[in-house]
Amino acid sequence: MRKKSGKSFNRFWETLSVHFLESTPALFLESVETLRGLPVGVQVIERDFILPSYISDFLQRDDEIDTLGIPYDLGSVMHYGSTAFSVDQKSKTVITRDSLYQQTIGQREKLSFYDVATINTAYCKDGLGGDNCEKNEEAKNAECGGVIELSDDWKTLESPNYPDPGYDADQKCSWLLKAPKGKRVEIEFIEDFSFLCTSTCVDFVELKISDDLRNTGFRFCCYDKPEISFVSQSDTAIVLFRSQLSTDIGFKIQVKSTDSEPRTTLAPTIITTTSTPITVDAPNVWADWGEWSMCSRTCGGCGIRSRVRSCRSKKCEGRRQEFATCNLKACPVDKHCAKLLSNNRLCNGKVCTKNDIAISSCDAPQCCPPFQNVDGMCQSDQENQHDELWLSI
Repeated sequence: MRKKSGKSFNRFWETLSVHFLESTPALFLESVETLRGLPVGVQVIERDFILPSYISDFLQRDDEIDTLGIPYDLGSVMHYGSTAFSVDQKSKTVITRDSLYQQTIGQREKLSFYDVATINTAYCKDGLGGDNCEKNEEAKNAECGGVIELSDDWKTLESPNYPDPGYDADQKCSWLLKAPKGKRVEIEFIEDFSFLCTSTCVDFVELKISDDLRNTGFRFCCYDKPEISFVSQSDTAIVLFRSQLSTDIGFKIQVKSTDSEPRTTLAPTIITTTSTPITVDAPNVWADWGEWSMCSRTCGGCGIRSRVRSCRSKKCEGRRQEFATCNLKACPVDKHCAKLLSNNRLCNGKVCTKNDIAISSCDAPQCCPPFQNVDGMCQSDQENQHDELWLSI
């Protein structure tokens, strides 16, 4: 969210209730923040006048508060008022150090300047940084990323230590790509491509190429390098690299400005059928099933394919489209598995996730959960579940 002036700031935010904002991690209760020794602003919390069931809301928080470097604000929309949770709604539970602020605390008119700054600081991430989200997000555990001004000539970007020894665990990079006004950003993957393979990407490269860079972009992992080039909807795009658990080759892309039309997704598989006039009065007369589409993945059991059929009568009951899993051959062994295991960095000093089980066996051909590798083929514990997955449309 960009910082805006009071007049132009979105009125939606100004009318949000404090109850909604209390669930926003970036805006923790201002009065609670002060209880780290009451350094500024609030002089005292009158515990005797607080409703017993709300005492916990006034307890001191030593290690749970991150001020993000923003000063204390008695005018915050998150600040408790003078009689917050008072037993009689009259006795003061919060007393300001400067008495002139006593009737300031507890305002609910709008977000204060520092409220907006707090939200900007907390949430101007996921590829963006700076006071107004005008820069790339700072790198983590790597020297990478930046703001890249593009021209009609290709420039190359790559993940840390590409291709050998490859990226390491717990790294992050962000590139903010800017084409000249009136042009767009073209991105193409080149050379080797390999990431830890999971059904939901844990280590990945992400492309934010829509006209709203706040939205999560396309995330790519595993071993299937996208074969098409992508063209952003606007003159700005973001490339994000994130590794959480493993070590692998990573990615390399080339980028440039272009006059081409936006190309932000894979071309759909078009299935054509010859329509036959409906002449059958009997119900449930289906045409033969069409050909299966191409599988969405080359290995590991993650792939999905589909086929369709048409109804030849006025009314049909049953499936018009079928989906099935495909390419159940286990994916090849991660070439960096030996290094990963020898470094014993599955958790990187943090709480392990369920993925550590899959990573610990990365020296064998891999399958996407819930499939397991059985003699090089991906099989499920539930009989026949891996054969076909049906969806009626």
